[in-house]
Amino acid sequence: MNKPIAALALAVALSACATTHSDDVKIYGPAELRQGQYEAVARIWVDSWRTAAWVPTYSSREDGIAALKDKAASLDANGLTNVACYGDAGLFGGSDAYTCYGKAIKVR
Repeated sequence: MNKPIAALALAVALSACATTHSDDVKIYGPAELRQGQYEAVARIWVDSWRTAAWVPTYSSREDGIAALKDKAASLDANGLTNVACYGDAGLFGGSDAYTCYGKAIKVR
């Protein structure tokens, strides 16, 4: 096996081992963890420059939280903190939509 293919195969195998599933992501309240018990990974839906123009919305809080968990898992985080969802009827009073955000963390 040549070296580039072996390196690619190793990278794929290692990334598969480190994958976190959204079911493994736990939501922590503000007082549940002390600083030093976790590492911040990302502020979901806040860190991107795209949020200045567009933020994803969801039909329910549950859908929004599920999306947060999916995103956290894709970042290999095993927890969320500072989770919030806000209802919004839209600019012209259309159907209800929810905007959710939170901080993805890796609990030690």
